[in-house]
Amino acid sequence: MPILSSAVFDNTGKVYDVSRILTPDFKFDSEAYQNYSRVFLPITYALSYALQFASLTALITHTACWHGKSIWQQLRRALREVKSRTEVAYEPVAGSTNDGTTASPRKPNNLRRLRSGSRQRSLSDSVLDSIMNEEDAHSRLMRHYKDAPISWYLITFFSMTAVGIFVVE
Repeated sequence: MPILSSAVFDNTGKVYDVSRILTPDFKFDSEAYQNYSRVFLPITYALSYALQFASLTALITHTACWHGKSIWQQLRRALREVKSRTEVAYEPVAGSTNDGTTASPRKPNNLRRLRSGSRQRSLSDSVLDSIMNEEDAHSRLMRHYKDAPISWYLITFFSMTAVGIFVVE
């Protein structure tokens, strides 16, 4: 069995034939598995899975520890915004109905606000402005760097296009 491989192997060192342990309707057959072979993984295959799980766990932990407070604040702010919004319902354009007949003219606006109880709720401009002007963690971090020149993007685009064409051909 090779040390560096992305394939799994059987007990004879050949690539594992999964079709030998599956039924015709693609279900696992325990008896066929016992008769054929257990799965043997090269060390690089096993390490790649272990590192993928470890990196995913580290990513979630890092995000929660370093940016959890900011994420929680933005989530609470977004939920407050959704709760304070006025519901909007569709109203057909004046002169048309669902059955194809014409109706009496209504307001020119084809969206009307629904009333919640006896008063109408809406999102004030000041609240909306404060939400829109709030700077997130990523914007604060990126503000410290200069913008990359467009030439860098063009060079990267053309070089990667050339590499892609070379690899495909």
